[in-house]
Amino acid sequence: MPSSIFFNGRLIYSPGSYSEVDVSSLEQVGLGASGIVAMLGEAEGGVPVSAYSVVGDIVRFNNPSQVRKGFRSGDLRDAGGMIFDPSSDGIIQAGAQQIVAMKVNPATQSVASFANVNGNALDLNSADYGAFTGQINVAIGTGTSKGKQISIIFEDITEAGDDIGGDTMFQLKYVKPTGGWDTMSGELQSGGNLECLATRDNAGLLAEVTALLAPGAARIVSAGADTATVTLYGLDATGAAVSETLTLNGAVPVNGTQVFGAGKLLGAKINGTNANAVTISDQVIPTTIMTLTAGTNKVAGMVLGSAMYVSNSIVTLVADGASAADAMLVGTNAAGAVQLEKITLNGTAPVPGVGLFSTLTGIVLGEVAGGVIVTTSASSAKSLASVQSNVVKAADYFNAKSYVVGPTTYGFVFTLVTGRLTFLMSDMDVMPAAVSVLSPANPTFLADLFLLVEWINANSQLVEAAAASGASGGAPDNTTAPVFLSGGVEGATAQQDWQDALDWLKQIRVNTIVALTGDPAIHSIIDEHCAYMGGVGRSERDAKLGAMNAALTDVPTKAEYKSQIVDLNSRHVSLCGQAVERYNPEGERTEYPSPFAGCVAAGMQAGSPVGTALTYKYANVLGVRQDASWNPTEDAEEMLAAGAFFLESVDGVGRRWVRGLTTYISSNNLAFSEQSVNEAANFATFSFRSSMEIVVGRPGFQGTVNAAKGTSENTLGLLVDAGVLVTWNPPTFDLSADVLSIALELSPVVPINFVKTTLHLVTTRLTA
Repeated sequence: MPSSIFFNGRLIYSPGSYSEVDVSSLEQVGLGASGIVAMLGEAEGGVPVSAYSVVGDIVRFNNPSQVRKGFRSGDLRDAGGMIFDPSSDGIIQAGAQQIVAMKVNPATQSVASFANVNGNALDLNSADYGAFTGQINVAIGTGTSKGKQISIIFEDITEAGDDIGGDTMFQLKYVKPTGGWDTMSGELQSGGNLECLATRDNAGLLAEVTALLAPGAARIVSAGADTATVTLYGLDATGAAVSETLTLNGAVPVNGTQVFGAGKLLGAKINGTNANAVTISDQVIPTTIMTLTAGTNKVAGMVLGSAMYVSNSIVTLVADGASAADAMLVGTNAAGAVQLEKITLNGTAPVPGVGLFSTLTGIVLGEVAGGVIVTTSASSAKSLASVQSNVVKAADYFNAKSYVVGPTTYGFVFTLVTGRLTFLMSDMDVMPAAVSVLSPANPTFLADLFLLVEWINANSQLVEAAAASGASGGAPDNTTAPVFLSGGVEGATAQQDWQDALDWLKQIRVNTIVALTGDPAIHSIIDEHCAYMGGVGRSERDAKLGAMNAALTDVPTKAEYKSQIVDLNSRHVSLCGQAVERYNPEGERTEYPSPFAGCVAAGMQAGSPVGTALTYKYANVLGVRQDASWNPTEDAEEMLAAGAFFLESVDGVGRRWVRGLTTYISSNNLAFSEQSVNEAANFATFSFRSSMEIVVGRPGFQGTVNAAKGTSENTLGLLVDAGVLVTWNPPTFDLSADVLSIALELSPVVPINFVKTTLHLVTTRLTA
């Protein structure tokens, strides 16, 4: 075998110079998102974590007004303003870019149901969650001109609509020709199927069979010079339905070849026009069995069917009295081929056939006594919502089951009235019972329930609507008095609710987490979450939390504060231990517990460039309070050494963070103990790792490694430009099997915490 090369995805044998263009190093390289704060806590109103089903349900806010509208009251509402407007420092001119709000108290919606005579029709849920939603009330009445009117009221909010529904979507009728179905009823079923059921009554035609055929074939003959064809119907010796078509030869007898069973020649038909009578007789003993009179499409022993459509389904026969006679169905199947079926009557018990018919062109009753009425029934037409999904498609389906003679259309006439041509059949009102569609009846079909649901969902900010399961009969009845929603509760928060919120956060990118609780158990699982996301979770983040006393009622004592720091001892968590004063959303000066100080810090970190130290940065707070067992002036050194993160008051200026520390106290490693360095390291790690995913799944050869090098240098350069890194040493790359190992050295930005000044005093030499 000649030598070859594997290049650019192909095995090549032809000599030549080959090249490929590697543009990997020129691909856009970006840094990770920053400034996103996840706040966990309780509130009145707003969607709780317990209601989430997909990541898209997670609530995000981009400005303070959205927070105020999203929650009626509670910790989350107050904290949002602090995170978006955290600082009065000139260096920190903004707050968070985005807040991910995780409401942990498992509140529920209030609900109400509205019925009509057929049962429950309309279900309403409050759009918001909580006990207050039970104040929403709804009244339904008759519309001024048509349909319904509705009013939805909550406190000073009124949402009102009038003339909702009452619009005819379409009409449907069946115009009966001679030989058509006698009755036709239509029903819109659950799911949007529209089915029409038909019946036809005919007396037995035994009297038209003047003699019974002996076993064998039949003979036909005309009384004149006719050449039309005649079709004979009956059963063979096995009882199977058979037919034979013969061509008349005037007065010359024509013998058939189809062998019929004894007495089982049951009906006959002239196909077309015959000028003379036709006699059908036995070949052996020329006894007249049936006579066909002169005319067009004349029959004996059977009736013809016209516009007797069947929905590719079975046909059922039933007698009104005792009879065990054989009858025959003549028609076509879905492919248009002629189809015959024998059905043996069983008195008044319905006998369903097995053949699937699309039309019936005849019913052979030559063995049925004249005093017996046989009812033929079938599903005449059935549009399926899975196929005829909208009203136009349903119209096409039904109108195809018709024909025109002169000015008259026979069969089905489906008239579109609505202008909404894509309206779904599944949105039509389900009918509790079938109605006659036999002309001159021309009933209307409505979608009042859907239109009411549609109006509510498009126009109400208070409630969400849905058709009740199994609803039929259209819109609900009018209410006699306003109906209040009920069932909404705030829910008691358990540790699992906090954990559920953190589990949702694993699926999205955030930079910092705040939790509006002083519970050390919750702080612990947040620390675990951050540690996980810094490893397997691949989305580094930190937390700003607040310590409280053992009863969770006030700020912690010095001993409690220091003890909680020791318990955490984490580079991922900074722990505040002071209450802060701010104006609440209503403009009232309010003191907030220490978790809110964590919100202020998180907002300041989010609103400043990555790696900016909070040390000596002024917070937008009106006052600060700690337990009497310590203060930021006299105990600063002790508390900083313990890993505390606290504010001090600067007379005449404001309140500033003394030093941006984490709770990590195991060593003096700045990357772990200094918030800003930890933030820079997290951000650089996330951005670099994300950029390296560009080579995952690509071929493991030198070109890919070179592409990775180019991307890494671009990313590191951007991190330096952004002030996250001071410098970096070129990374090394080692490709072994399917593992690309990268080693590099980074120098994150380190804040200046201390200034050492030496003043040299010297004497002055004076000369005269």
